[in-house]
Amino acid sequence: MQVEFSGKYPEVPATYGTRAELLKRLDDCLAFAQRTVESVNPAHPLWNVDLGQVSGYEKMMMEVGIFAHLVGRAGCCDEAVGTLARAIRAHYDSTSALSCILRHPRLAASLGMLLLVLERFELATQQERAIVHRALESPYVDCSEHVPFRLLDRRWVLGLAGSTVEPLPEALRLSTACRTTHPIYMTREDGYAVTHTIMYVTDFGARAVPSELRGDAVWHTIDAAIAWCTAVADYDLLAELLLAQLLLRRRLSKYGALAWRRSREIWDALGFLPSPSLSAASFRALTDQTEQRQYAFHNMYHTVLVSGLLCAAFLQMWVDDPEDPADQLQYDEPSSVVRAVEGAVDYVQRVLRASPATAREAIAAVDWTASSSRVDELARSWVKDEAAPEVATRMAIDASIIVAAQDYDLSALAAALRCAARTNCVTPTVQAGADFLAHQSLVGGVIGAGRLVRGPSEANADAMESARTTAALANCLVDLGERLTRKRTDDP
Repeated sequence: MQVEFSGKYPEVPATYGTRAELLKRLDDCLAFAQRTVESVNPAHPLWNVDLGQVSGYEKMMMEVGIFAHLVGRAGCCDEAVGTLARAIRAHYDSTSALSCILRHPRLAASLGMLLLVLERFELATQQERAIVHRALESPYVDCSEHVPFRLLDRRWVLGLAGSTVEPLPEALRLSTACRTTHPIYMTREDGYAVTHTIMYVTDFGARAVPSELRGDAVWHTIDAAIAWCTAVADYDLLAELLLAQLLLRRRLSKYGALAWRRSREIWDALGFLPSPSLSAASFRALTDQTEQRQYAFHNMYHTVLVSGLLCAAFLQMWVDDPEDPADQLQYDEPSSVVRAVEGAVDYVQRVLRASPATAREAIAAVDWTASSSRVDELARSWVKDEAAPEVATRMAIDASIIVAAQDYDLSALAAALRCAARTNCVTPTVQAGADFLAHQSLVGGVIGAGRLVRGPSEANADAMESARTTAALANCLVDLGERLTRKRTDDP
């Protein structure tokens, strides 16, 4: 199909790819979305599942509809967008949705979303328009409970229906995007809550970014999550995080640029960006071709749609080159570190029956941790001729800290922190990682949940091993603080 573009926008910075490349990727995503709509069997067990207010099939059709609407709004690939909208209309039977909306007006903000999209393409029937709009005007449309980002989602749907209502500021302030958080403590669902909040409150870039999201806090959270998702090959959440960066600042960070380049390499190698749920072994285990197609569409479509939205954003927005950090971060040792180290000294002192000075000497002498091979492996795989190796190293250290903390592998976490110390790497994730490790200190000074014991006899049995482990982890915290504080002192 001929790729079209209206020509209203300037060239995209070369770091993100050429305009022709981005248009080709977007066109491929539109074609895949159309094949999904035309090939999916609504009665198949993969799609005929209850997800709360919608079925799996309805969720897919809604997301494809939003994709068509947003790409059409961007002015790209108009012919392909129109073809996709008509395919949705041809394969979507709204009878069940309309019946549910008549019974529960609140469902107009979920089930009605696709019909509002079809209305934008002048493909909704008079009956569909009347039922959805009447329900949205009902006093009972907001009678059910929703988490903050879903409230913003529903507000966005009202805008899709032509309402001029503003996003709910109280919902934004209560959202995960406005809270103190970090991928060390986040689930994938938390990550999606952050990205969806940004998408809806900015109307996918059509509205100004609210003041609550203009600071560095959410930017640093997203940057750390980008390192995490790139390391674990979660290209679905990663694409949403990259889109969120564009919506916030109309550019990617250095981490974001590296992650996008890595995503393009995988896309080119496979022909698509794989989702975390897609398993080659599970696909091959299905001997029926029809079953294979349903499995593939089910596990690929969302990542393809988000990737396409990301390409459309690059094309639509006046994007700038990747952002260089304005200031060099300084290591601000968390207060938890001092408490953890002092507790470790007390614990080692008791186990060794030695003086405090001897306990400190013992901690200083134990620098064992796990191997730093994960950091080295990630950094090597991410470094390219055009990429600064220090960016890849910082990102690999951040990713290793996050994955180790999530896996509760304290020795691997210490190894990543030691890499940060050796390379003078100071990032918000390094500080968060040190704080996380320090907070694993138990009453009595031993470090690590693995040292929780049921009684005195069990505690005595492995006291020496606990002392060695605690000393090594405390040594890591001390070494990190000394090296990075010394760096701050040495900097002009």
